[in-house]
Amino acid sequence: MSGNHLKYSFQQKFILFAALFFVSVFYFISSCYINTSNDGSHFALVSALVNNHSVVINDYIEYTGKVDYAVKDGVFYSDRLPGNAFLMIPFFAFGNLLDFTHLSTVSSHAPIQEVTVILLPNLCGVLGVLFVFLICQHFSASFKKSVIVSLLYGLCTLNLQESTHVFSHAPSMYLVLAAFYYLLKTPNIYDKRFLLFVLLLSYSLIVELQNSLLFLPALIYILQTRKIDFKLKSENVKVIFFSCLIIFTTLGVLISYNYIAFGEIILKSNKFNPEFPEEKEFLTSLSGDFIDGIDRLFTNFKTPDLWFDLKSGVKNNIPGLFITSPILLISLLGFIPFYKKFSKEAALFLLIVIINVLIAGFHKTVLVRHIFTITPFLTLPVLFAICYIQSKKNKLLSAAFFFICLCLSCYSSFRVFYVTHTYWGRDLSTIFPFMKELKIYLLYLIFISAIFFSAYCLKIFLNKIHLNKNL
Repeated sequence: MSGNHLKYSFQQKFILFAALFFVSVFYFISSCYINTSNDGSHFALVSALVNNHSVVINDYIEYTGKVDYAVKDGVFYSDRLPGNAFLMIPFFAFGNLLDFTHLSTVSSHAPIQEVTVILLPNLCGVLGVLFVFLICQHFSASFKKSVIVSLLYGLCTLNLQESTHVFSHAPSMYLVLAAFYYLLKTPNIYDKRFLLFVLLLSYSLIVELQNSLLFLPALIYILQTRKIDFKLKSENVKVIFFSCLIIFTTLGVLISYNYIAFGEIILKSNKFNPEFPEEKEFLTSLSGDFIDGIDRLFTNFKTPDLWFDLKSGVKNNIPGLFITSPILLISLLGFIPFYKKFSKEAALFLLIVIINVLIAGFHKTVLVRHIFTITPFLTLPVLFAICYIQSKKNKLLSAAFFFICLCLSCYSSFRVFYVTHTYWGRDLSTIFPFMKELKIYLLYLIFISAIFFSAYCLKIFLNKIHLNKNL
């Protein structure tokens, strides 16, 4: 494994910052306002939470399009899990701050909160790119290869689409990816990063409930890598206690939310959606045709018109991952050298992928975005394919491989860009809808910079006080 303390030159820091900043701006200008019942349901919930201090969305039901909603005793609720809306609160409040200070006039769109909440998936998408870079570094990849693979993830996969609307998928991806990064970096469960892993993965399950199943591959990996010993000692008891406390607290938040809303102890917030009766129970929601599901998620052999007919592969018909992002085919090759060099980590990644694919493949309604959370784990083995080809020291082979990767990358970025800009309520007449909202983005950067600067000044002040006390 790579060292835990990586040092970068000023040039490398600048390149990484420039790459992440470019991705951030690109995601923001590619974003759009609330335009589907899915993101509308999340927005309705956060609006009710902040403005009305309630989980009742009667005042905002139009955002759901009467599709993604729940109703009980004539009262309307969101049918989404609340984790995404909770994360949106600071960004919604930022919009309220702009309203209060009359700075919202820099935008012609109302309410301004429809713009500011987009900053959450933007941020999660950029952090996803960053953590792909960090995991590449963890596997001792060069700085150059790490940047290349992270940009492939950021620009050639559906990370673009999910980072430009307020569905739950971008936060889910980030939380899971960051969680497993910290698990990889954790030498043993007594390291403070282990509880950070538990916290991130635990919170992810109230963003997307199926993430709870990812504790299984994590446990297997912990046992395989001997990050825990089974001696009865206080350190073991303490870590297990705090881990369970974090997990049950997050579950308690979900159960409490559903009880406040529906008066029942349940996990599924969409149980009371009248439009999708199959979602009332786990078994009925997972009663789909698995073979058809797998085909729709990856290959579209049964619907080959989606391969090349761009207009057919939009909205809910976005093609499978290998059709939308054929660069991921290189990852299939990369899993072999990945497994040979890091067998336990490769097995961990595969199990994460398999669990998510099983859930999505058996689902009654199969959509490619349902497995978005595993996209970075499918992208990362590209790194090992690149390293394997370079290790052969064959110029002709390397040139051919580079050419194939370049072609697949260009097509992937084009296809992802196309499906993003032809999603519900969008068209190619305005490919960068938020260009007119760049002033909001600038205010956001100023606001965040002010927070970090204030925190830095406070840290210096407290250090001086501590130093004076010691003297």
